[in-house]
Amino acid sequence: MIKLSEEAAEALKAAKGGPIAVDVPGFDHRFAVIDQTEYDSAMAELELQKNVALIREGIADVEAGRTFPLDESMDRVREILLLRKADDALR
Repeated sequence: MIKLSEEAAEALKAAKGGPIAVDVPGFDHRFAVIDQTEYDSAMAELELQKNVALIREGIADVEAGRTFPLDESMDRVREILLLRKADDALR
């Protein structure tokens, strides 16, 4: 946690919960300061959108016939896990 300057604190109060833009001297990026609840909500919505996209992709794969039998899939998973275990042992 950082302590804000008086100017930044006043800007946040004046924004009444809305976002404010922050320029950092010597840094060529602009930052947005938003309420933690708004940030958490936005991140949850983004995660939901990503999950929905992945589910749709999976449904499209099934509809297009891009599937494998369960036993073949499990063999692939076991092989990957064994390779990871072997890699970890070499480190």
